[in-house]
Amino acid sequence: MLKYSQTPGIFKLEGNRLGRPYHRLPTMFTGNFDTIESHLGNYFLKKHRTNITLKRIHCEMDVINKSADLLVSQVGHLAFDIDRSLLLMLLGNFYGLESSLADKNLQDDLPTKTETRLKSRLALDISSIIFDKNTSGIPLTLKLDSSTVQTHWAYQLTFTLGDNEDCSFRVLLDDAHTDYILNLIRRNEHGKSKQQVDKTTTSLQKKTLIKEIINTLPLTLSVKIAELPLNVADLTTIKPGDILPITMPDSFPVYIGKSELFNALIVEDKDRLFLSELANI
Repeated sequence: MLKYSQTPGIFKLEGNRLGRPYHRLPTMFTGNFDTIESHLGNYFLKKHRTNITLKRIHCEMDVINKSADLLVSQVGHLAFDIDRSLLLMLLGNFYGLESSLADKNLQDDLPTKTETRLKSRLALDISSIIFDKNTSGIPLTLKLDSSTVQTHWAYQLTFTLGDNEDCSFRVLLDDAHTDYILNLIRRNEHGKSKQQVDKTTTSLQKKTLIKEIINTLPLTLSVKIAELPLNVADLTTIKPGDILPITMPDSFPVYIGKSELFNALIVEDKDRLFLSELANI
């Protein structure tokens, strides 16, 4: 049990979300942090003449935002919002107006049409960069949607750029997108486990095949019956009909090629010779 003052960091989990791994959704983005950082850095440098890099990705559930630009994908709706200070910095760097824009009172002035157009362009460009198969592994086809009104979002991803906390943009996801991403996580894990099982099965099949090949490999056993040492002079005197004296050993060595395996006796049974009483060397 907690006191009411200890509950601000605890969010309420709705009944329809029980049993769903919502806490794992950020891993689709934080796990691809380096790739997202590289793509965003190149985009800001080439398109907006601003050298700025991604520092942190923060995630938050159940957010209300009324000023975000809406986009629609094949899954549902998502939204994009950006700090005005970052928006003005991008404008100032592109047009060379850093000093004049830095002196603007952001609370008194309403967003200009230039800011609004840039925000819409950033919404589509940045969201398309993040939700890409090669960037985060989440393939979405996006386009702007100005006819829909939506203020409550299931998930908010805050991308902080540079060291300034006010220099960030936010991507907001509806329930359909959160479920879609969770299904991607589940599918990827199932695919990895299946690949692991397939690799294990393939390895076992290879071992079984190798074992069968080894067990059925044909071999020829050779038995050394006798050995008679002769010199060249004695060999030249041998004539047809000569009898060579041979001493038979108690057991005979058995070979595979030139390797001696064991010793055995040679016995005769019904006019056939057999190896008997095999003994290790």
